[in-house]
Amino acid sequence: MPVIELNHISKYFGKFAAVKDLSLKVDEGEFFGFIGPNGAGKSTTMNMILNFIKCSGGSIQLLGQEMPAADVAVKKRIGYVPSDVRFYPQLRVHDLIRYTLDFHHQKEDKKELDRYCELFEVDLKKKFGDLSLGNKKKVAVVCAMIHRPELLILDEPTNGLDPLMHARLFRLMKEKQEQGVTVFLSSHNLKEVEDYCSKVAFIKAGRLMGVEDLTVINKNVKIITLKGEHLPLEQMKAIGAEIIKQGQHEARLTYEKELPVLFKTLSEIAPGLDDVTVDNRDLEEQFMSMYENQEAERI
Repeated sequence: MPVIELNHISKYFGKFAAVKDLSLKVDEGEFFGFIGPNGAGKSTTMNMILNFIKCSGGSIQLLGQEMPAADVAVKKRIGYVPSDVRFYPQLRVHDLIRYTLDFHHQKEDKKELDRYCELFEVDLKKKFGDLSLGNKKKVAVVCAMIHRPELLILDEPTNGLDPLMHARLFRLMKEKQEQGVTVFLSSHNLKEVEDYCSKVAFIKAGRLMGVEDLTVINKNVKIITLKGEHLPLEQMKAIGAEIIKQGQHEARLTYEKELPVLFKTLSEIAPGLDDVTVDNRDLEEQFMSMYENQEAERI
């Protein structure tokens, strides 16, 4: 069952299209990544999902209910971490958590709260306004988790976190997913997305560029980098390689056919090159290839 279902949603600010005709489904129990460059429309999309801003067009369903009609009922079942955390600065951390639980009609589970506070080194007695950026983000994470949500929506949740807290947060999110919680994550860290997410959607300039199932991604795709004064690109294309980036003395290609043919060809052309590398295609390479190809098509 789709937990998030976006049907042709758009958001215009005047004539500017921040998000345009975006359709997307996130199924129950998925760890779903949502990636794109700055200004791509990730936060705008999340704000529409949560009904913080109104759609200019299209429709949204969350947890099987139409939004915004079911806004309050649905939000009680969601945990949210914004990219920019803003709570009342004069409130102490424990009060913020208590108000979060009151909104979700949940009683405080001291054992659970103590676990999160120990895990993220959160001081319940401090005023929110006195906290550093990283500690504010940790408080937002605890508030998002403490009421046992069915859906977690996290917009760049690791901004401001040190590497230790970074790792702890991802372990906790993976634990939640294994318990049946759906995780919808916006992140710039492609390695983390690849390590933890089951699916990933690519967005650029407000448009969905594609969705990749990372559980069945083709690991047979090779990335070949050739460096030298004379690049034998025609020989590479003749065996099925495709150029994804080309400079004066360097080219990057993809190849997904028979490896013996590739290695035979490389052995023939290698003496005339300065360097040859062959790697498996990872998410970062796929991400860059997709964006570079789109830019090339626009030129």
